[in-house]
Amino acid sequence: MDSFLKGSQWRRWDLHIHTPETKLSDGYIPDGDEDVWERYIEMLENSPVQAFGITDYYSCDSYFKLIEKYKEKYPKTKKVFFCNIELRFAEAISKDDKNPDVHVIFDNDLEKCSEEKIRKFLSTLEVLGTTQAGATVHCSDLKETKDYESASVNIKALKEALIKTFGDDEPYLIAFPANNDGIRSTDKESPRKVKASDTMDNLASLFFGNQKNKEWFLREDRYEEGKSEPKPVVSGSDCHSFADLDRLEGNVNSYPPTWIKADLTFRGLTQICFEPDARVYIGAEPPVEMRKNQQAIKFISRLTINQLSTYDERNGQWFKDVNIPVNPELTAIIGNKGSGKSALVDIMGLLGESRQEPYFSFLTNDPKNKKFKQNGYAENFKADLEWQSTTKSSKILSENIDRSKPEAVRYLPQNYFEQLTNEIEIEEFRREIEDVVFSHVEETDRMGKTNFKDLQDFKTLQSTQEISSLKTALRELNIEIVKLEKEKDPFFKRQVEEQLKVKRNELTSLDKTKPVEVPKPDGEDEEQKQLSQQISSRTEQINKVAEAGKKTTELIAQRKTTLQKLTTLQQELAAISVRAEEEKENLRAVCIELGLDIDAIVNVGIKTKPVTEKIEALQSELNKLEQENEIVFSDDIDFEELESLPDLKKAYVYIKEKITELKEKLGTPQRKYQTYLDKLAKWTSQREEVIGNDDAPKEGTIKYLDKQISYIEDELSSKLEDAYVKRKEIAKKIFDSKKQVRDFYADLKKSVEDKLSAVQAEGFFVNIKASFVLERSFTESFLSYINKTKRGSFHGSNEPINVLKKLISLTDWNDFNSVYSFIDKAIEKLKFYEGEEVSVSEQVNDVKELYDFLFSLGYFHPRYELRLGKKNLNELSPGEKGLLLLVFYLQLDRDNIPLIIDQPEDNLDNESIFTVLATCIRKAKQNRQVILVTHNPNLAVGADAEQVIYVQLEKANNYKFSYEAGAIENPRINQKIIDVLEGTQPAFVKRRLKYQIQ
Repeated sequence: MDSFLKGSQWRRWDLHIHTPETKLSDGYIPDGDEDVWERYIEMLENSPVQAFGITDYYSCDSYFKLIEKYKEKYPKTKKVFFCNIELRFAEAISKDDKNPDVHVIFDNDLEKCSEEKIRKFLSTLEVLGTTQAGATVHCSDLKETKDYESASVNIKALKEALIKTFGDDEPYLIAFPANNDGIRSTDKESPRKVKASDTMDNLASLFFGNQKNKEWFLREDRYEEGKSEPKPVVSGSDCHSFADLDRLEGNVNSYPPTWIKADLTFRGLTQICFEPDARVYIGAEPPVEMRKNQQAIKFISRLTINQLSTYDERNGQWFKDVNIPVNPELTAIIGNKGSGKSALVDIMGLLGESRQEPYFSFLTNDPKNKKFKQNGYAENFKADLEWQSTTKSSKILSENIDRSKPEAVRYLPQNYFEQLTNEIEIEEFRREIEDVVFSHVEETDRMGKTNFKDLQDFKTLQSTQEISSLKTALRELNIEIVKLEKEKDPFFKRQVEEQLKVKRNELTSLDKTKPVEVPKPDGEDEEQKQLSQQISSRTEQINKVAEAGKKTTELIAQRKTTLQKLTTLQQELAAISVRAEEEKENLRAVCIELGLDIDAIVNVGIKTKPVTEKIEALQSELNKLEQENEIVFSDDIDFEELESLPDLKKAYVYIKEKITELKEKLGTPQRKYQTYLDKLAKWTSQREEVIGNDDAPKEGTIKYLDKQISYIEDELSSKLEDAYVKRKEIAKKIFDSKKQVRDFYADLKKSVEDKLSAVQAEGFFVNIKASFVLERSFTESFLSYINKTKRGSFHGSNEPINVLKKLISLTDWNDFNSVYSFIDKAIEKLKFYEGEEVSVSEQVNDVKELYDFLFSLGYFHPRYELRLGKKNLNELSPGEKGLLLLVFYLQLDRDNIPLIIDQPEDNLDNESIFTVLATCIRKAKQNRQVILVTHNPNLAVGADAEQVIYVQLEKANNYKFSYEAGAIENPRINQKIIDVLEGTQPAFVKRRLKYQIQ
C-alpha cells in the first residue's frame, strides 16, 4: 500500500525481455530435467527489475503463458508485466537497407486491453514477405520459424490495425529503436529514407536506446520539416537466454539499467511520454536515490500522528492512526479551506525544530488565539517524523521546539511569509535574501566566515581602518566580545553538544550504508588483470590530484586571508602616517610661539616597503595558483607538477575519463568489483568528511565540535576576561570605507548574478546593483545648514528642495569627479543668487560645519541593491517580494535540508506561478526534498509533484482528520485534484490530457 501512497517513485523497468519459447532465437536451454519456465520466473522474481515488457515476435502467446505460470508460482508478486509485441517494418531507413524493428506495448489493464483485443489486433494486422504466396497473411497466421523471420509490416497497416481494434482509445505505446537499424542509422543522403525516418519517429511514443541518445530525442528540431516533440529513451535487456538474464542486474556492459519515476501501471508508464527527461534515468542509480543513501538524515520518510492512549476524544477525534509516507522529491498537500493542510506542515516544522515556530498557524502559541494548543487538545497527541536514516523525531504536539538542536527542516509558514512580504522596512526580508546570497560566495573567498554579516564586517574592516584604527579595533573587539559572551552562555554549549549528537548520528547512519564487500574476481585473464592494474594506477593518480586540489584550495583561502590582513596593515600604516602629520601640524603654532622647530622635534617615518613587497609576492603566488593554463593533457604529463587549481581540476576530469574508458572494457565480475571499490572510496571519503582530521578539522565535523567543547570548558573564561581589559583601552570605531566596501559588493554581484540569470523569464529579471547610495535624509540635512532669514538659491521662493534635487539627479555617486562637481555646484549656488554674488556666510548658519558635512562625503554609503527588473526591494509589491523570496530559496539556497512551504502562491499571479515558480520548484526538487501546501494547479500539476496528499477535516464528524495520497497519474488522486484545485485555470487545462484527468 505504501508503494502507491508515496506517489511516483524511481523503480527499475525493463520493457524488452523475451521468454522461453519466444518465436525467434530462443536460447533458454534447460539444464537436465529442469523446467525452463520455473527457472525463468524465479530469476525474474529475484531480479531488481520491478516492471517487465514481455516481448515476442508477432505474437502474445508467451506473455499470457507467463502471466498464468507466474500467478501460480508467485500469487502475491509485486512484479508488473506488459505485453510487448515486436514487429519488423518493411520500410528500411539505414544505408544497408536492413529492416528496423518496432514494438507495440499494451496496457495490462484487462478492462481496457483484454487478451481478446490483443489477439484481434494480431489477426487484423497484415504482414508482408511470408512464404504463403498469393494469400493475405496476418500476424495470427504465422506458424513456422521461417515465416517469423521473413515477415514484415508497413506503417499504414500498423496504424489501421490499431485503429480498427481499439478505435480512438490508445491502450498502447509504440517503441522504435534509436540505434542499430533505427532512427540514428538513417541514411541522410536519401530524401526518401529521411522522410520515412521522420514518419517512424513521429509515430513512436518512445525509443529503445541508451543515455547517449537521450539528448537527441529531447530536441524539437529532429525532423527535416516541422517541429518534433521531445520523446523518452529507455534501455532494454533484450534477453533471449538464461545467460542474458544477468543483464537484469544492471552491470553488463551495453545494457545499462532503466529507471522510471511513476506508478507501476500503464498509466504511470505513459507519463514518460510527457516528461521524457525528468521521469527516465538510464544508469546505475538516479541522483535522488543516491542522495537518499548518502544523505539519509536529510530526507523525511514518514509522518505519523496518533492519539495518546489516555485520550477519550471529548474534544474531537482529530489525528488518529495517521501514517503518511513522504516522497523524497516534491510533495503537494491539497485540501479545502480548514481541512488541516497547515496542521500537517506545522507538525513537520515542530518535529524539525523550525525557528519559525512563532509564525505557526495551527500550533500557534499566541495567547489570544491558541487554537489547537489550548488545554485539552495538543497534549493528547503524539507525532513522529521518521527519516530515511530510520531515525525518528518525536514530540507531543503541546511541546515547543528545542532551540539547542539545529534545524532539520527549512519551513516557511504562511504567516511568516506574509509578514516578510508585507514588511514596510524590508529589513527581515533583506536578511533572508542575504542568507541565501552568502551560500554562493566561493569558499576560498569566505575568509573563514559562516554568514553574510560576518563576511561583510570582515571585508569592511580594512577600509574602516583608513579613518580610525582605534574605532575599528573597538568594533572588531566588541564583535569578538559578543561572540565570546555568546559562547560563554550554557545554551551555546548545549547547541554544540546537540550538533555533535547529530553528527554522530550521521556517522552511525553512514556506517550502516557501508558497501557490501565484493571479493576480487579470481582467474582473471591477462587482459583483465592489466585493465585492473591500469584502473588501480589511475585511481591512485586521481586521488593524488584530488588531494592536491584540496590542499591548493585551502592554500588559496589561507593566502587570500593573509593578503587581506596585509592590505589592512598597509592602509593602517598609511593612516598612522597621515594622523601623525596632522598632529604634528597641530603642534606647529605652539612650537613657533615657544621658539622651537617642530620639524627638528618630530620626524615621522613609516617604512611600508616590506609590507608592499610581501603583498606583491603573495599576489604573484595567488595568480600562479589561480591561473588557467592552456594545457593539453596526455599521459606524458607529470600530474604531480601541476600547481594551479584550474589545471588540477582539468587533470581530475581527464583522469576520470580515462578510468571510465578502462572500466568500459572490464568484464562483468571485474565491473562489479570496480563498482564496489568506487562505492567504498566514496563512503570512506564521506566518513572522513563527517569525522574531520586531527590537525585542522573542518567546521561542523565531529573533531571540530569536540575541540569546540574543550575550548569552551578550558580556555573561554580567560579569553573573555582579556577582551574586557582591552576594550577599556579603545575609544571609538571607524566609518566604513566607501570604495573598499563597494568593491566587496561588486565581487558579490559577480558571484551571484550568473546563478540568478538561470531564473530569468519575461517580466522577471533579477539583478544586483553594487553602488553608492545617497541617504534619504540628505536633503533635510543639507537644508538644515541654510540660514532661513536670508534670500538665496536654497531659501525663499526658489523651492530649494527642487533646486537641490535637480543637482542630485545630475550626479553619479559612483564617480568621484561627478560627486565633486555636485559639491562645487552646490557651493556655487550659495555664492550666487539671481545672477548676483552673495555672501556664503550669510546663506549658511555655520560654513565650517557645512563644509565638513559636504567634503566628508558622509551622506552617501556603499551598498548592494537587489532589484527585480527596474524595481528595488522597497518598490516591490507583496506579491513580487513573495515570488522573489521563493525563487531565492528554491533556486539559490544551497542548504539541502527539506524545504517546507505553506501556500506560497497567495498574492502571486498565475502567469508568474507557471513561468517562474513552477520551474524553480522543478529544479529545487532535484537537490532537496520539497513539501508544499497549495491550492493552485500551476504548482501541484505544473511542477509535476511526485506525490499529492489530499487532506480532509470533517468538523461535523467530531473533527475527524483523514487523508489520501498518491501520484498525480493515479486516477483516485486525479479526482481529488479536480475536487479541490482550481480546475478552470488555463495552465491546468493544458495539462489535463497529460494526466488523463476527465
